[in-house]
Amino acid sequence: MTKSQRIVIIILATIGFLPLMTWAQDEVAEKSAEEIFRADSDEAAKKSAPKDPEQYDRPTSMGIRFTPAIAQALTFRMTEQMKQRYELEDEQVEKIRTAVTQNLMELAHENEEMGQDLIESMMASMISNEGSFKKDDAVEFGAKMSPFIPKLREFFTDSAKDIGQVMTLKQRLRYTADMTALTAGLTVFEKRMNNWRDGKVKEGANPFFDAPGEGEEQEDENADPNETKEMRRARRGVERSIRWQINYSQDWERYVTNAAVYYDFDEEQQTAANGILDACKKKAERIQTDEWWARLKQNRIAARLNRSLDAKYSQGPVDFQLDLAFEKMKKPLEDITVDLKKRIERLPTTRQRLQARRRVEALMQEKGLDALPL
Repeated sequence: MTKSQRIVIIILATIGFLPLMTWAQDEVAEKSAEEIFRADSDEAAKKSAPKDPEQYDRPTSMGIRFTPAIAQALTFRMTEQMKQRYELEDEQVEKIRTAVTQNLMELAHENEEMGQDLIESMMASMISNEGSFKKDDAVEFGAKMSPFIPKLREFFTDSAKDIGQVMTLKQRLRYTADMTALTAGLTVFEKRMNNWRDGKVKEGANPFFDAPGEGEEQEDENADPNETKEMRRARRGVERSIRWQINYSQDWERYVTNAAVYYDFDEEQQTAANGILDACKKKAERIQTDEWWARLKQNRIAARLNRSLDAKYSQGPVDFQLDLAFEKMKKPLEDITVDLKKRIERLPTTRQRLQARRRVEALMQEKGLDALPL
């Protein structure tokens, strides 16, 4: 399970448990031994009476509330990890905790009924089916989840904006890259839920990852009936992952965004950078034909199958040869990547270059490096 999937699970579980069971404490007056005995006797008499089978055949009416303390505990754990990864100061951490806690509480209050329904249906199905969904339950869950995902995406977007505002340039650049990965993970999850809603799901599905035999391309009606189990597993694994792993356009977009922040591009420079990006994307489209994708997919399938063989194959010449062919197919796109970065580097003025370098060198000096070795 990926980091982005774990984050989605935490948020869903948090919001979903809102109304399942509340903790309520009543003051209990001290009772005498005689009162306690009499109460116990009455209770025993009640339990010995015939039970109405329908008396408790209904959901409980109260549930665990999602409190500010719970939200604070979640954001505390999140920011402890962020503090190390992004080298945050204590003041930054406190501001992030406050902002994200508020966003969590807003998400909780505005979606508590929806969250309750989601978690109740998910728990009932996954407990009875050992962590998976029956097809009919999955279709129902997908229909319930689809309208919640935009709310979840809005929470991440608002929180990312709040977090970015208290970060330095260096911290923000790294955080932006991480958020891109999280957004991609949420998009995968959204696509899966939409497929479920539309009935494109099998028995034994899981909302947070593809179970063995389940793919985003829902199904192998035209598959080779003679395909081996190992081949089918390798093929499906590659088909699920390859277009996310080989995503040059997204990498280029992120680079242009970061360059614009680094050099503080003006509107004219930003327009020129976007033009370079669009031109590179068009070149990529001409390279990444259906035939190119098919060859790339076959190469990666072979690499997966090779890893299941003896070491003389999986860690020997075959592994090297497959990787060499893989890199050769990617080279035209790698060349475009280098060209894009060189063209972006021509856009900033001398003043912008100098100011950007000074900012970076100041950060490096804090870490003990006097100057960039460029």
